[in-house]
Amino acid sequence: MPTCAHVLAKTLKAGGVTTLFGLPGGEILTFVEAAKRVGIDFLLTRHEATASLMADATGQMLRRPGVCVSTLGPGAVNMTLGVANAYLDRSPLLAITASTATSAAPYATHQNLDLSAVYRPFTKAVLTLDGQDTEAKVRRAFRTAMTPRMGPVHIALPSDVACAEDRQTVDPSGEVFEPPPIPPPSAEAITKMRSRLRASKRPILILGLDLGVADVAAVRRFVEALNVPVFVTPKAKGMLAEDHPNFFGVCAGVSGDGAIVDFLASADLLVGVGFEPVESEKLWHQTMPIVSIGPLSIASGSFRPEMELEGQVVTALTALSQAELGPFAWNPTELVAFRQRLASVVAPAKTTGRGLSPSAVVQRLREVLPRETIATTDVGSVKFVTSQGWTTYEPMTFFESNGLSAMSYAFPAAMAASLIFRDRPVLCTIGDGGFGMTMADVETCVRLRLPIVTVVFNDCSLSLIQMAQARRGLADVGVRYGKINFGMAAQALGAWGRRVASLDELGAAVAEGRSTGRPVVIDVPVDPAEYRMHSAPPTVT
Repeated sequence: MPTCAHVLAKTLKAGGVTTLFGLPGGEILTFVEAAKRVGIDFLLTRHEATASLMADATGQMLRRPGVCVSTLGPGAVNMTLGVANAYLDRSPLLAITASTATSAAPYATHQNLDLSAVYRPFTKAVLTLDGQDTEAKVRRAFRTAMTPRMGPVHIALPSDVACAEDRQTVDPSGEVFEPPPIPPPSAEAITKMRSRLRASKRPILILGLDLGVADVAAVRRFVEALNVPVFVTPKAKGMLAEDHPNFFGVCAGVSGDGAIVDFLASADLLVGVGFEPVESEKLWHQTMPIVSIGPLSIASGSFRPEMELEGQVVTALTALSQAELGPFAWNPTELVAFRQRLASVVAPAKTTGRGLSPSAVVQRLREVLPRETIATTDVGSVKFVTSQGWTTYEPMTFFESNGLSAMSYAFPAAMAASLIFRDRPVLCTIGDGGFGMTMADVETCVRLRLPIVTVVFNDCSLSLIQMAQARRGLADVGVRYGKINFGMAAQALGAWGRRVASLDELGAAVAEGRSTGRPVVIDVPVDPAEYRMHSAPPTVT
């Protein structure tokens, strides 16, 4: 009879899992060996947070669960970062941890935590395997992770249960891997939304994270049918190519956000298409009239949109695109004026001599890297400039942590992207704070031959927090780092590394580094003064 660990591994393999990300421990070795025997690779990272963030990004990119693995106790706790990120960024993920042997649980204290209680607040479900009907339970967990809105599921495997024979009392085929399809919207709801759009004079479209690759064509037809300004959230970058005439910018907590929120306030209706409130750090979606077109309701807490069209997005947008909507009352001169204002706000600023303009660095990277480059960015000040300044042309080619906004996300996400999209260049933009948290996994990239280009925006500080201190009249405390040449540090870990002092040197370093086929780390001293301008608050919130 197969063991519980073997059935778990075999079921994951049947669900399409090919790689586990993690760090092993004695209590999880039986499962790691079982995974090897069924043909699933174990990818060793330097920290469990890296493993969970890689699984999170894998889930986002493939729309199927990424899987991270840890031992019990400290390993399981370390792994929570990426799981929590997956919860708020709506990524399918399975987090598998060892847990205390059932025979020892009544009296064990060493490394013994209630892991179900630890993971329950930021997962869709928690499950402790008991050696009975494991295949059916894992199939159900797989389906739960993929059911919209997607998210993580935690599976605990007691060390003695892993070795025990698995008992099957139900037919596992009754539990399918795939979730049921989203039903089409009702005709009545389409009619109501059509009427509401016709009543609007100055609508704005906002595209968000509930949209996927399958929705792109319908989204574009809808955009062109309405012919109004369109903004995207960072998680929806590429849903409308950013060289499209109706694209106006990236909203929700990025560079130029003050100008954008002011412009949103000039509309008489915001039309969220796949927009989800978790994407907005400000309250404009609660204070401005907004309707929602998406697969599920976006009502949350006390927030209720004015109207919702729930159901299959392609069906909804196709029906609305075929109706006669507009023309709307946007003045072309007014739109040009907004574009000019936004461009002036996000344009590279004159530096003080302490480093390069962060915005100019993003522009140069876009110039020297191919159109099909997949980009990941970290949070903090670097998120402000890259989310707005990096031009994206296709969906699923730009990734950042948004709902949780977790520092250190960008580098593991780039690692996942490089594994999945082997034939495409991958760029990681990250601050010195975030890179300092995860740079040990440069060695992992060297070991796996992942030719990621990582550009470290180095100002030796947590600049976003320092600006918050300054705005509140607080002392500059706890935000300054010592100087590190991350290019040299990366060389010590086996990567190609360099520090640059000009935009021309940056372009040359990208070209030379990419030619080596090795992981590339480029340290770019940047002037943080520009961030203050880019983070100016709106006059309307």
